[in-house]
Amino acid sequence: MLQSSNRRSEMVLGYTSVMPVIIVIFVVIGIPFINALYLSLTDKTVGAEAHFIGFANYREIFTDPVYWKVLKNTFIYFMTDVFFKLVIGMIFALTLNQAFFGRSIVRVLFLVPWAISGLVSALTWKWMYNDSYGIINQLLLDSGLIDIPVAWLSGPKIALVSVIIVNIWRGIPFFLFSILGGLQTIDRQMYEAAKIDGAGPIRQFFSVTIPSISSVLVITTMLSSIWTFNDFENIFLITGGGPLYNSAVISVYTYETAFLQNNMGKSLSVAGSIIPILLVLMFFMTRKLAKED
Repeated sequence: MLQSSNRRSEMVLGYTSVMPVIIVIFVVIGIPFINALYLSLTDKTVGAEAHFIGFANYREIFTDPVYWKVLKNTFIYFMTDVFFKLVIGMIFALTLNQAFFGRSIVRVLFLVPWAISGLVSALTWKWMYNDSYGIINQLLLDSGLIDIPVAWLSGPKIALVSVIIVNIWRGIPFFLFSILGGLQTIDRQMYEAAKIDGAGPIRQFFSVTIPSISSVLVITTMLSSIWTFNDFENIFLITGGGPLYNSAVISVYTYETAFLQNNMGKSLSVAGSIIPILLVLMFFMTRKLAKED
């Protein structure tokens, strides 16, 4: 009886402690989110009153080939970026986890893409990609690898690749230092035991390293997935989603629909359409993390 009473008191104390946080989250995030969902069911435009139209906006976007093209670009952008950031970040983290001369300087240099402003990096890459005076084309021309400048930002098949490269470049440090922090927590005796059992470097990597940092990998990948899926600044500043939506993603298309086409209701339905995708992604990520714990 006493134990049950103590448990009930602990539950009441727990709920009382987190209630202020729940209220703040609901006010700051919950109310705007509910309002956005409602507006996605209206014909809301800037400066005009909203009228409820049901799922008409969703029917319109689901029958719009541009929407499906943008959604396809979003998945290509998101999956390619996260995969390469994870793989390259892992390689660099394993390298920087070894002792060598100048390691501290190299670590600082790897922080540069993550530390500088997104606006600065985007405009710098846009200049580098320029087909008239960009340094990338100039280097390729001087080395004889190409005969004519490549239209990095206006080519229908290469514009998306160009912004993918920029996002990978900016995101590698996040994976690198997250994984490096995980690597430095691994007990070296585990590797010694694996060597005694006859495990080589590859076997040690998959049997010791990966299991030991799996929670770090899941959290880092989940955060990067959400950020990459909703990336706006990188694409908007470099290509603007062009040409002909070939490099556009959901965030850029949402902005264009809202502020260039003056259709807030439709733009919010575009944003709302990807909520189930993000929820599924977070569900599997958090489920994996819960299993690891």
